[in-house]
Amino acid sequence: MRPSGDGVAVALTVSEGEPTRVETLAIEELEPLNGADLESEMRDRIPLQQGEVFSEADLLASRTLLEIEFQNRGYVYATVLLEYRIDREARTANVVYSVDAGDQYTIGETRIEGYDPDDLDLVRGQLKFAAGELYDRQDILDSQRNLYQLGLFRRVLIEPQLASVRGDTVDVLVSLAPAPTHVVRVGIGYGTEDQFRIRSSWLDRNLFGQARQLEVRGQYSKLEREAAVTYREPAFLVPELDFLASAFLRFEIEPNYTVERVGATVRSSYRVGRRWLARVGLTAERDEFSAFDEGVLIPELGREFINPSRLIYAEGGISFDSTDSLFQPSSGSIINLNHQVGLPILTGDYGYQRTTLLLTRYLEVRDGWVVAGKLLPGWIFGYGGDKDRVPLFQRLFAGGASSVRGYERRQLGPKDDPRSFGQERNPEPVGGRGLLETSVELRFPLRGALSGVAFVDAGNVWSDPNEISLGDLEYTPGAGVRYRTPVGPIRLDVARRMSDEEDFLPRWVFHISIGSAF
Repeated sequence: MRPSGDGVAVALTVSEGEPTRVETLAIEELEPLNGADLESEMRDRIPLQQGEVFSEADLLASRTLLEIEFQNRGYVYATVLLEYRIDREARTANVVYSVDAGDQYTIGETRIEGYDPDDLDLVRGQLKFAAGELYDRQDILDSQRNLYQLGLFRRVLIEPQLASVRGDTVDVLVSLAPAPTHVVRVGIGYGTEDQFRIRSSWLDRNLFGQARQLEVRGQYSKLEREAAVTYREPAFLVPELDFLASAFLRFEIEPNYTVERVGATVRSSYRVGRRWLARVGLTAERDEFSAFDEGVLIPELGREFINPSRLIYAEGGISFDSTDSLFQPSSGSIINLNHQVGLPILTGDYGYQRTTLLLTRYLEVRDGWVVAGKLLPGWIFGYGGDKDRVPLFQRLFAGGASSVRGYERRQLGPKDDPRSFGQERNPEPVGGRGLLETSVELRFPLRGALSGVAFVDAGNVWSDPNEISLGDLEYTPGAGVRYRTPVGPIRLDVARRMSDEEDFLPRWVFHISIGSAF
């Protein structure tokens, strides 16, 4: 402590010392419930682990998770008592969780209020529980999510009637507040990449009943103009299956070309359990390029550049999501695998296979402080033969607000060579067939709805997927701020390009957008 002007400056030095570790961890009172197997299963599910560093946050979170696990097995009134002792000299902690599971209950009568009685079969089809089944708290939450996803309701409340339990059964009340059937939306936004954008749509939430939806939408921005009509039918044949059909007219505007895409898509998705989603689809379209330099793009891309052309492709994928929040996840993982196959045998002009795999992971290291990581590889391989080619707009690109942020949109990777054609201008991106991106980001609170991030992005694009190499990765560190809103965070990022090559590109890049980078 020392004088400083009119006040006193205080400096605190903290020495953490050796950490305290969990020496013993027991989960007791499980004998009536097939204790040995259950204890082993519960130990694997909680964050506090024997031999690891003791954390009071993990200690309390483990108790909550244990109670939830038993409530998911029909033990409605399960409670967990906690006792722990810390030996300061030995730096050890001994933890005991005592489970009072109580009686096991099943689902009784389900009463639905607030919706047309003639359409209750649709509602019942979205419920993950039924009379006579064991009470499962997670089934209640999943049913609420399913009903919201129908798009028919502005409020869904599913309440187990715990205050009026009858014998060993629990009745459930489902309260619904229908949303307006017809909706008109108009939105205006801004981002550094697409600049000002406007979107509008008209939606019928219940076309012909059974939550069938018809949407007409349009959007306009510097990068994309689109008009589309989409029909969606949830619970198609079975409750977990969705069907979608869409017709579209889209203009994609890039610095070195514009492409008009007109076509149609049919797609189905099937929810597998609580976290997995599988999907398949088929798209057919006609594409025509304009505003491009024939003297560059055609020789540069060779036989891959066809104009106009027909593209028919099938795609399939699977997604896994265990995150705890849609807009601001602090724990969990996301896996998104997508595979696309160009089908030249169905009169298409392209034959290729395109695979991308997005892996993200979130870990809260302290209250409000989250480490997020991303890995995104991508590959494109041709069939061989006279239609071994891929359309320019389906090639792989990197750089931008949600990619390697030290580069402007699509500016990382292969480019054309204007000097070969006697032109004086900066090279333009043409994409490639191999991609690798990775990011690590530290997210931390600042004040109120404002938070900060520090990150390092790395990546590159290769003309040949067999040439992908970690030694070719370009690194771009940066920092940014986020402002939390109901529709996701408003994001401002600045990143620095470390490479000395391509001196026509800016060293520092600034991005404004909505939503997390990943």
